[in-house]
Amino acid sequence: MGRFRHEATAIDPNSGVVYLTEDRPDGILYRFIPNVSGKLHEGGRLQVMRVKGRPSCDTRNWESRSIKLNDRLDVEWFDIDEIDSPADDLRYRGYDRGAARFARNEGMWYANDGVYFASTKGGPALAGQIWRYVPSPHEGTPQEKDAPATLTLFVESPEASVMNMCDNICVAPWGDLFVCEDGTDVNRVLQVTREGEVHVFARNALSKSEFCGGCFSPDGSVFFVNCQGDGTTYAIKGPWHRSGASVAR
Repeated sequence: MGRFRHEATAIDPNSGVVYLTEDRPDGILYRFIPNVSGKLHEGGRLQVMRVKGRPSCDTRNWESRSIKLNDRLDVEWFDIDEIDSPADDLRYRGYDRGAARFARNEGMWYANDGVYFASTKGGPALAGQIWRYVPSPHEGTPQEKDAPATLTLFVESPEASVMNMCDNICVAPWGDLFVCEDGTDVNRVLQVTREGEVHVFARNALSKSEFCGGCFSPDGSVFFVNCQGDGTTYAIKGPWHRSGASVAR
């Protein structure tokens, strides 16, 4: 599925399409359309994402806020050649042909209302962005041009105290996002409501280790999360409040 700095993946169960992030400050977004859904070893096509009408769009908002919060952008995908190039140049060649550029795309998660992914250093404060990609009802087929997929800037942190370097993400059974930070000081797990409100759910008071790998048990009652540097795993039980910050033990 291409040679680049792979970070995370999410799979749309409806289409079988695999979405892939690239942890680079000038990375792009990829998707892999398998020849046979669920059988990636049988090959497929690697594509990169472009914002319709805005070729080579810089989503990072570093120099100017070209994309505002809740802006919804129509997007399209195109094939890229030499996907196994050893030159680590897919992101450059894709951008030159109009692909959108992102600030260190990392965590990614498929949910019923779209695919969420984190740009760890996006935004004017370099504190992170979270995007929501909504696939076309004809995702991965020629008909998708008639009903294009959309990309929305869901969260953009104004300062590190709100959200600092979002990394791993997962979506709770009721739709809130649980976001692990990867900062240089105190790291937290944040809860983001479906309306985009950010709340602190947990913090690492024992070390500077980042949280990672957050996910819920199949019945939605337990949130599991790791501390990477500490080598520990926590199981956090409800009751869960489904709006605003959760109460757990």
